[in-house]
Amino acid sequence: MEVLLSPAKVNIGLWIVEKRDDGYHNIFSFFHTIDLYDRIYIKPSHTLTVKSSTLDPDLQEEKNIVYKTVTLFEKTTGIDQNWEIFIEKNIPVGGGLGGGSSNAAVVLQFLNSFYKNPLSEKDLFDLSVKIGADAPFFLKGGFALAQGIGEKLTFFDQRLNDELFLIYPNIKSNTGEVYSKVDKNMLTNKDDLNIILNLITEYGTKKIFEVAENKLGEIAKKIYPEIEEVYNFLEYLGYKPFITGSGSTVYCVGSPSKEVETACKVRNWKLIKTRFK
Repeated sequence: MEVLLSPAKVNIGLWIVEKRDDGYHNIFSFFHTIDLYDRIYIKPSHTLTVKSSTLDPDLQEEKNIVYKTVTLFEKTTGIDQNWEIFIEKNIPVGGGLGGGSSNAAVVLQFLNSFYKNPLSEKDLFDLSVKIGADAPFFLKGGFALAQGIGEKLTFFDQRLNDELFLIYPNIKSNTGEVYSKVDKNMLTNKDDLNIILNLITEYGTKKIFEVAENKLGEIAKKIYPEIEEVYNFLEYLGYKPFITGSGSTVYCVGSPSKEVETACKVRNWKLIKTRFK
């Protein structure tokens, strides 16, 4: 049996550039992996099964993105795929942390390596784009500027190493619903994005925290009052909160105070202490 580590990521800022003809939106965002992992247990079997430690019906068998990934790999390579896969979920589901895309990318890399690389790096990348917008990033991980739908990646050589803490309010954010509320007033023009890039180029990647904003997060707060409650609470305590992806996770750089830890226990919010990785 092999045990694969599948990391989470956070978005540091997320700007929406335009709506595409295919219904998706082009974005401008910074992705960074963090020290939080799902564990994927995989071993050869007589058939393909995918199970998860969570009871979420969307993560079981054929509905699971990993199941879809394995069958897509089989279709692409012509190699029969029979595996017993169990996913130990530590990354909150529907929290904007990319857990599903990460699971898919990690399994895809494992399969390709196991069969002595029938797919080239470009083939892997192209296949990952079909799986999910965040999946290409997880083929490498680290720190990257993501554009397009998330597949146009520019990686930074130096990663961040700050501590951070996440608060997951125990609700799943529906990405499609959040994106459906985007209007023209929420779009950011390319000149403004170039200013952001120039600031980071001139003053270093730490500058990103001063300029980061998440347009999707603003929508998510309106749809899900639980996200807004977490966000406002952290702001009240003097933190600078960030929403990752389309929510529902809110995070801050640094360590949580006793007030934060107490509030999480009382309100049944999931508190995760971690760091950039």
